[in-house]
Amino acid sequence: MAQLIISDIHADIRALDTIMEITRDRAFIDRYGEITRIINLGDVVGGGLHPTEVIEKLIDCGVDTNLLSIMGNHDEAFLLNREIPGNSSMSIDAHSDLRGNQRCMRFLKGLPQYVIDETDRILAVHGGPIDPPLIKERTCPDHLLYRRTWQRISECNYDYCDGTGYHYTPEHAFKDTVESLGSGVLILCGHEHLEACHIQANGKQKNVISDMIRRKEVFSNRNINIRAMIRQEDVSYLIRVGIAGPAGYAESEPGFRDNSHFGLIWEHQGADWVGLFSFQV
Repeated sequence: MAQLIISDIHADIRALDTIMEITRDRAFIDRYGEITRIINLGDVVGGGLHPTEVIEKLIDCGVDTNLLSIMGNHDEAFLLNREIPGNSSMSIDAHSDLRGNQRCMRFLKGLPQYVIDETDRILAVHGGPIDPPLIKERTCPDHLLYRRTWQRISECNYDYCDGTGYHYTPEHAFKDTVESLGSGVLILCGHEHLEACHIQANGKQKNVISDMIRRKEVFSNRNINIRAMIRQEDVSYLIRVGIAGPAGYAESEPGFRDNSHFGLIWEHQGADWVGLFSFQV
């Protein structure tokens, strides 16, 4: 058995279909197990041209597989009629048509800000795990930017807020999470489009993305790049899975190209593993 983690599909039905095709490939199932749960970390809409098809696909997947979905900042902005720069006119038109689909709108409106799975010790969020009322320094007048949907991992060694949201350090994420949930929690997030992996062990935080086991495998006739590591019970993790649906972003983000990402949690020889998978759409 395995759990599939996706984030930032961004109305890219081609990428979503390809991820499903890969994870349903017989060789993939033999290697990692059958997908028993899909954890969708948000940003279902925005950027791409097929928001209705993506949501319908997720709803259908939830019929046969346990589906856990989180609100993303693009999902929230869409519901609030708040414009996010970067969407093409074609994408805006496609999302305008989405508003008339009651089934899809119910799906979006029902998305929570975060989910805690106490059994598997998982905290699933789109942007970050920080409880907004606990953020002391509120320098941005727009309080929406402090919500878990708009938080993102800071590239600096300090927290700050700008027009894109509240940037938190991994240390802050671990401190806030351990205080409320205890150690050994796996924090899963998206929002930023590249992979990231931080751990906290014995009170010390470390960026371990370069330390993960790397390999390449072929599933469904596609070359898959994989980073993997064993999940240890007494270690806390902050893992960002990367963008699933690059349509609408590949040309606007230098060096980004058209790579699609997803994450996986699986068991192998009595050990729990976490992996980051990527491939060219």
